[in-house]
Amino acid sequence: MDQGTKTIMDLFKSAILKKYKIAFDHEIKQGEVHKKNVDKTIDFLFSDMCVTIRQLPKMSSDNKDQLIQTAKRQLAPIKETVFQILVNKGVQII
Repeated sequence: MDQGTKTIMDLFKSAILKKYKIAFDHEIKQGEVHKKNVDKTIDFLFSDMCVTIRQLPKMSSDNKDQLIQTAKRQLAPIKETVFQILVNKGVQII
């Protein structure tokens, strides 16, 4: 796939996942969040980041793909860290 097609796919993923970020933003104010909303919010932010990376000028497609794959491998540890931070801040995960 070319970068344009990948960008469009990431934009589409972001649009679908945005509802979870909206739900997360609402729930966090209440002091409790659903695990799924945390997971999907991070996925939304990842997709949004991919769009930004793919639009970077003066960077090869291979470098963009490599950077995105490196970030993708870090999603699970990032999610665990976010859960820990939320719990430490007194937010209940349901």
